[in-house]
Amino acid sequence: MKTGSTAFQDLLKNNYSLLEQSGIRYHFLRNKHLLENLEAVLQDEEKRGWPRVLFLSSEFLCRAEPLHLKAALKSVPARAEAVLVARPLREIYPSLYLQNLKGPVMRTSSYEEFLKDQIDLDRRPEQSKGGERFRYQFLEEQMRTAGCAVHWVSYERSSLLKNLVSWLTYHADTTELSGKLKAPPGAKGLSPRRSLDGSVVDAARCLNTLCRAEKVSRDDREKLLTSLLDSSDRIRLQRKGPDPFIEKYAAWLDALDDELNGDF
Repeated sequence: MKTGSTAFQDLLKNNYSLLEQSGIRYHFLRNKHLLENLEAVLQDEEKRGWPRVLFLSSEFLCRAEPLHLKAALKSVPARAEAVLVARPLREIYPSLYLQNLKGPVMRTSSYEEFLKDQIDLDRRPEQSKGGERFRYQFLEEQMRTAGCAVHWVSYERSSLLKNLVSWLTYHADTTELSGKLKAPPGAKGLSPRRSLDGSVVDAARCLNTLCRAEKVSRDDREKLLTSLLDSSDRIRLQRKGPDPFIEKYAAWLDALDDELNGDF
């Protein structure tokens, strides 16, 4: 979650036919009924005949019970490989908070309240089945227990998609494909690829409170949030320097990152 997955999914979806011609088949696995969805995809692929590379994308595989995931992957005729993206906590925590403000969660709590709960979760990730976890050693152990080889990619906005595509095309022995992929359309509306600016947090929280109280309809909330996202784009273009909302706790989160994730 919040490590470029939606942008990569949109890129693969926009180039599905071209990828399939090169021996790569792609599926997006939704969170709801994740393992059942995975098993259905694998059964279908086995009937069709395995492609050179079968690429499955989900932000939630690390949440699955590892032994259940291992059982779901047993039909795959090669060892599954998990590609995980590590992003600094100074970036990923505020990004997740802002996402939850505009998502169906309709968060109304403050950023400070969110930080307390999220840090507690990441200090004890094995004690909870829900929520997003960013204790990277724990996530790696989850996937290794599921029988997967694990590869890490560092989140760099300018090069992430290029690095992921290079990894994918290398495995398909079709490195020339990288230059042929068409970029997906620009993000619109409430796309996960768009983020609120820290300066509009209070407005978004107020809107969520009104919507929860049924004083603002969900349709009107979506329209107003889209306006806040449009304003956020303009604010970023005009701002000189980093977003103060992100910078306020950046040094503290860097220290926490060293404590929780070390070399990751």
